[in-house]
Amino acid sequence: MTEIEFLRAVESPGMTALDRVLALLWWAGRDDPTVGLDVKAICMVLERAGQPTQNRSRLNAKLAGDRRTTKGAANTWRLHPGARRELDAAYGNFRSERRAAPETDSVLPRTLFSGTRGYLERVVHQVNASYDAELYDCTAVMCRRVLETLLIEVYEHNSRANDIKASDGNFLMFAALLAHFEGDCTFHPSRNGLKGLRDFKTLGDLSAHNRRFNARRDDIDRVRDGLRIAAEELLHLAGLLS
Repeated sequence: MTEIEFLRAVESPGMTALDRVLALLWWAGRDDPTVGLDVKAICMVLERAGQPTQNRSRLNAKLAGDRRTTKGAANTWRLHPGARRELDAAYGNFRSERRAAPETDSVLPRTLFSGTRGYLERVVHQVNASYDAELYDCTAVMCRRVLETLLIEVYEHNSRANDIKASDGNFLMFAALLAHFEGDCTFHPSRNGLKGLRDFKTLGDLSAHNRRFNARRDDIDRVRDGLRIAAEELLHLAGLLS
């Protein structure tokens, strides 16, 4: 449902122009109450919903003088918490329902990352959820992020983080990280582990940077085993697995 469909659905006899504005502000912040709308956006939506042309200055003054509204960032308006609670009772049936993506092991096994780092566990969840949703470019990019993060973890664990930082103090990008890792005689990844790193770097680069390329399921499936091997080896080198 769009904001216009919402306004038409809640329209009732005796509803004032300001009532419609408050309803619209409720809709805009229904999932995040810090979200607001500026007067220009409010007027545009009302007019697209079939309401007469709005006087922006007059509306702004009304909102400023109404205790049910409060000013947000960038000249936006949002509902005061008390007013939102009141409108929740009237419009709660229109609240969007967000369903969490199911936990799966479609690309990377969750047990491999369990108890390592919270942010790694969350990224792995996104990898698997993207694959399950058939968002294969997203899957490829998130897999590259997993490997990039693990390479940094390896160097931080070995107190060598400065080795993989540029002159500005930021960590190297994935291509440079991988090149440095491959040339580092300290670590001894397996041939299959290195192949997994290289294969997913290539796929991740294509998905992130090539506007004419779209990853497909087969692209992920073809290099999934190598990713699994590379991830486990890096977890060991980072001291995250016993």
